[in-house]
Amino acid sequence: MGNPQHRGPRAAHAAGGAPADGRAKRGVWVAALMAAALQVTPCASQTGLPPEAAAAFEQGVRLFRSGNYGEALAAIEPLGDRHPRMAEIQHLLGILLDLNQRPEEASESFRRAVSLRPGSADFRSNFGTSLMRLGRASEAADQFRRVLESQPRHPTASFNLGTILLQAGRPEEALPHLKTAHELQPSVFENAYQLAYCQLVLGRHEEADGILASLADEAAASAEVRLLQALADRALGRTDRTAQALQAIQPALAGRPQLQFQAALLLRGQGLLHSAEELLLAAAQHLPASYPVLFQLSVTRRQLGKLPAAVDAARRALGVKATAEAHLLLGELLEAQGHPLEAVRHLQAALAIDPSPQHYFALGYEFLAHWNWEAAARVFEEGLAAHRDAWNLWVGAGAAALGRARHDEATRAFLNAVRLRPRDLEGYRLVAQAFEQSDEAFEDAVACFRRLLELEPRDPWARYLEALATVREMARSGSGGDASARLQALQDLTREDSAFLEAQLLLGEVQFDLRDWAASTAALERAVELAPSHARAHYRLGLTLQRSGQTERARRVLQRYQDLKAREDRSVGERVAATTRFIVELEEDLRRR
Repeated sequence: MGNPQHRGPRAAHAAGGAPADGRAKRGVWVAALMAAALQVTPCASQTGLPPEAAAAFEQGVRLFRSGNYGEALAAIEPLGDRHPRMAEIQHLLGILLDLNQRPEEASESFRRAVSLRPGSADFRSNFGTSLMRLGRASEAADQFRRVLESQPRHPTASFNLGTILLQAGRPEEALPHLKTAHELQPSVFENAYQLAYCQLVLGRHEEADGILASLADEAAASAEVRLLQALADRALGRTDRTAQALQAIQPALAGRPQLQFQAALLLRGQGLLHSAEELLLAAAQHLPASYPVLFQLSVTRRQLGKLPAAVDAARRALGVKATAEAHLLLGELLEAQGHPLEAVRHLQAALAIDPSPQHYFALGYEFLAHWNWEAAARVFEEGLAAHRDAWNLWVGAGAAALGRARHDEATRAFLNAVRLRPRDLEGYRLVAQAFEQSDEAFEDAVACFRRLLELEPRDPWARYLEALATVREMARSGSGGDASARLQALQDLTREDSAFLEAQLLLGEVQFDLRDWAASTAALERAVELAPSHARAHYRLGLTLQRSGQTERARRVLQRYQDLKAREDRSVGERVAATTRFIVELEEDLRRR
């Protein structure tokens, strides 16, 4: 190991506590420090120090190399004070301060060394490592990225940046860095372990299995590796080995909160939610002030449907560290519990910390969910001013416009979403909800549906949307057009998939316009069968039955339509009342503040 590294599954900062095996971890750290110092510490004659200082420097180096870290610090620390602009002295002082349990002072010495020699990848990597050990992961990641800009295959920076990204829940970004570290140092246990862990989180079970098989027998006997292997076995269908291995590992997890934390995330990733919650609770007992443990406990409880307990854990996480992700999580949990006003406060806090498209959308969607169209529109407008290419914000803006019956504006917004993701069908389906009543954007919508069919000629939704656009275009122009071709396309679609509700409805409508009452009735009966509570399907079926002379049956179907419509109206009324209360409470809260 060429540089001091923050290696291994027992790294303390991931769960906010001390390593489970302090002596073993310290040994890894000391060995790395010694190797680093031997590489980057010059001879006294190279430092430019006066003779008396050079002698003290050489004595400090000799004491360091012999393992007398306290005496080495006593020799080097006065030199650091007298020669603050000697990069090598500041760097060695940082190493010795860390070894003597003074991490904050060590970090400052590393900072001075880097300021004096900014081009040294080793100095900067060690500075990043010290920040990482202090729990300042974001600052550490910046240092490692700068190292990799000049040395893309620096093993320590690659490993540590990958570890930070993995622990931040960004395994896709972590993977290439961890792969690089493993390629450069395949015999280092922590490289193999962390890469296997990342592969398992990403669902790359065979890759993880291969890496685990390459570990030495003594490493494979550790609880960490046995846990990863058990989960890889489960994912690969070797379930008979999994249960037995997990049961055998349980005693080894006791009292090791960091390992319990990592095990919980892996178990949750494979759907073992109750076991994951148990491990996170055990980790939280040892690390009650660990933000990552409390945050992941809240996430796990949410997945289990334990909303009050999830809220409690999220509040505790926020008490430790106010982050955008924790405010977002708590806001969503409070909304699910029926507390929209408090939810908005937390979603606003998330947006203030991190004005990203995700947080703009979350706040805007909260207003959409309560039919507060104006407030939602303001949020999405502000978000789009900063993020013009955010697909989800265009979708939100279109929904807010649709809620205000601004069909031109809604269609334009949804068309922008289509522009950003031309192969994403969701955008096209949203355009379909607005374009019929749009005057300014109707032709652009029709053109976009036809381009979709060119892109995806065999996709059922592309074929349906092109048929819908043509039918609406013919209706708007008043011309018969080529109705037979669209009729054939819809018949093909419903023959291929009789559960395609939208195609059944449009087929029944086209056949109604062609006065083919029997065929229209058959298509609409199938639509009602697929969606028994679909009011419009009942309405059109009732009209078709009237035209075909089935008066009594038409009366019953239309009465069903009236009942469904009344139920929808009541639901709308209740929603409007709830939304009104929400807006009033929000305004009162803003006035109080």
